[in-house]
Amino acid sequence: MNYKIFTLGIVWLCMSILVIVFFSTQDKEWWIGEENIKNICELMAYVENDDIRDFGMLVTFPVFLPALYAFLIKKAHHGFLYLITILIAGVWLWRFIFRYQFCLG
Repeated sequence: MNYKIFTLGIVWLCMSILVIVFFSTQDKEWWIGEENIKNICELMAYVENDDIRDFGMLVTFPVFLPALYAFLIKKAHHGFLYLITILIAGVWLWRFIFRYQFCLG
């Protein structure tokens, strides 16, 4: 692995996380910690139906295109690229799906 792969991987990781966080933040998420709202579940119950997850998932899905390009077209199979892709996928899944799974009420 050379420095170009490492540098581009770190830049891709940072930019992807910023884009994912930007598009997955709920409208009134800054209310958490104020008044009686302690977590995202209480916020979703308090605020009217303002669920933007489907739009955010669609907009942020292209962050995986560099991985598809590297793996399928360039045939680059570096463990570092797999690690970065798994980290980005984990953040993406957490921000859009898993953090809402415990809101059963």
